[in-house]
Amino acid sequence: MNIFFRYISSLYLKSFFILFFSLTFFFIAIDFLVNFNKLPKSANLELLYIFFLTCSAISYILPLAIVLALVLCIFNMIRSNEFVSLYALGLSKNQVIFYPFIWAMFFCVVYIGLNFTSFAYADEYKSNIIKRGAVDREGSEVLIKYNDKFIYIEKTTNEVLYNVKIFDINNLDIKNMINAKTANFNGVSWELNNAIVVDIPQNLIVSKEGLSIEEFQNIKGLEDFSPKILERISLIESNPSYSILDALESIAIFAKQNISTNTLRSSLYSLVFTPFFAPFLMLIIYYYFPITARFFNLALLAFVFFVCILLVWGLLFLLTKLSSNEILLPELGIILPVFILMSMGSFYYFKHK
Repeated sequence: MNIFFRYISSLYLKSFFILFFSLTFFFIAIDFLVNFNKLPKSANLELLYIFFLTCSAISYILPLAIVLALVLCIFNMIRSNEFVSLYALGLSKNQVIFYPFIWAMFFCVVYIGLNFTSFAYADEYKSNIIKRGAVDREGSEVLIKYNDKFIYIEKTTNEVLYNVKIFDINNLDIKNMINAKTANFNGVSWELNNAIVVDIPQNLIVSKEGLSIEEFQNIKGLEDFSPKILERISLIESNPSYSILDALESIAIFAKQNISTNTLRSSLYSLVFTPFFAPFLMLIIYYYFPITARFFNLALLAFVFFVCILLVWGLLFLLTKLSSNEILLPELGIILPVFILMSMGSFYYFKHK
């Protein structure tokens, strides 16, 4: 079986890498030509743009390359009569598809692992180079609610907040307000620099206690509120990217604040579940391949398979966009279609066992 594993794997991997690198190069070439005039006149930024473009292209190209590689590999084997020869040597249908399926699952797991890192922000970095001529992310004005506080932030960049105003609310009454020029995260809480603290009495009475105003060089506030979450919120209008860890952390915080998590769940599900449609789509189409080319028009059949694969991929992409825009629930738009493909692929596999 080791011989069959090496042989079938070599054929599949050869087809996969040819398609993967070809599609990636094509994607990069088209995008670079379209946006060439928008890029800053800097060789470093142009190289960084190509690098981030390559990383962002993987999310679109990898699933297609996984499935199309199987079609290319199997049809080449059918033309050379290698496919029917494997059956003649005693391999079952499931044994032949098992090795490409394992490689497809491996590529999906690697892709998901990369999305735990800054790799997930490649598309955002790429867009920043075009829009701002810089890689760093910068958030605009934002007003958010956190526990019993309303927080206004004029700008966020590099984990630094500018012109921060924190309003402590009790039954719609303002208890106090903190105004800080800048804020830095120390790992647990925020260090508010050059802060002015205004305490407002619960009952304002003439000639009684009035406003209490104090100035501090540095005070602490906003405990356990990650700078990445603030950054995500400040960029929410520009459809920010999320890593898997950031998405999980954001969902937990948004749920506590009774803020809709549909967009966050859509991002998380598309990173974790969507890639797995490719291996199971492989299983479904594999069982419709003919054993020999004698009674079939392979060119027409290959065209039909390519069209079906692109239609499924396009439908899943559309459902993901509808879920991201809160038109569909993420569980219905992302998880359910992938689960259906998994069920169908598993059904075909166990049917031929």
